[in-house]
Amino acid sequence: MGERGSGKALVMSKRDLGAFVRHLAASYTLLAPIDEGGVTRFAAAGADDIRGSGDLESAPALSKRPLKEIFFPQEEVLFTFDAGGKVEVAASAAPVDEVTRVAFGVRPCDARSLTLLDLVFDAADYKDPYYVSRRRSTAVVTFACPEPGVACFCTSVGGGPYDETGSDLMFAEAGEAYLVRPLSAKGEGLLRGFDAVREAGDADLAAAREAEAKAATRVAGNVPVDAAVSKLAGAFGDAAWDDVHRKCLGCAVCTYLCPTCHCFDIGDEATRAGGERVRNWDSCMFPLFTLHASGHNPRPSRKERFRQRIMHKFNYFVENNGRVACVGCGRCVENCPVNLDVRKVLEAFAAL
Repeated sequence: MGERGSGKALVMSKRDLGAFVRHLAASYTLLAPIDEGGVTRFAAAGADDIRGSGDLESAPALSKRPLKEIFFPQEEVLFTFDAGGKVEVAASAAPVDEVTRVAFGVRPCDARSLTLLDLVFDAADYKDPYYVSRRRSTAVVTFACPEPGVACFCTSVGGGPYDETGSDLMFAEAGEAYLVRPLSAKGEGLLRGFDAVREAGDADLAAAREAEAKAATRVAGNVPVDAAVSKLAGAFGDAAWDDVHRKCLGCAVCTYLCPTCHCFDIGDEATRAGGERVRNWDSCMFPLFTLHASGHNPRPSRKERFRQRIMHKFNYFVENNGRVACVGCGRCVENCPVNLDVRKVLEAFAAL
């Protein structure tokens, strides 16, 4: 989203990262992975909050909660109205023309997920003003993954530990320094006025390439996503669904922690003097999601609801947008209470 930057490789000492955070905090609202009772989520933070109890020389880990909620909140008021008919639209829908926020410490899979959400909320024929306003006012600072998690499968869905998609400024390991690459005009703006960077030399580039090669070998083995996508196109009525869904509880933790799931519900809530229209996250895993006013439900059991989630990500979204709606972050794998692994589901359909 927006103009691309030069992509020119610069170098910043890891010791100067704290100074860079303070440089950003002086001009922007910082949003970073903050620990809240053992759960990390992106929230407003000061330079000291980002430092926390650790050392800023180490790259931040993947947050438990996805980056999407700072662009598409779990709950938001769209507008308010009073008994006299006056309507006031939320300020978050106002158009913006400048960067006011920085999402700092993003991982490549989360940055990539934003480009998928853009296809839904910032499409040519439909633009959600609340989402679009937040996207345009936010710069994304990403840290490459030198040590991907055991549940990660980003390389199987077109990404990678050093994927630059969706990022405005990318930091990558280069020995005792970071290779810093501005990838958009937003990213270049973040570096303006910060002097502790220099142009990368051959040794810096070689160190970064070595770290990237090691990271790629640490990603879990290839998941047959393309083969599964091909088979799912004709598998709606396949008996395989009877088996792959059995462990699913329908708890929806996979959809709430997924960086690309975007189902929502809208309702009007009364207040003392009028009311407000509120948008909340919803999930195709819930039985009420498709319950008709007549009482009929076209997805009456967990089987149909589980099938919907898999088909949407790896069939319907592909048909509509040409890409799978998954970035391989592994959150659904790590947090499913019954260890239902989407990678195994894809393997089952690929083998049909």
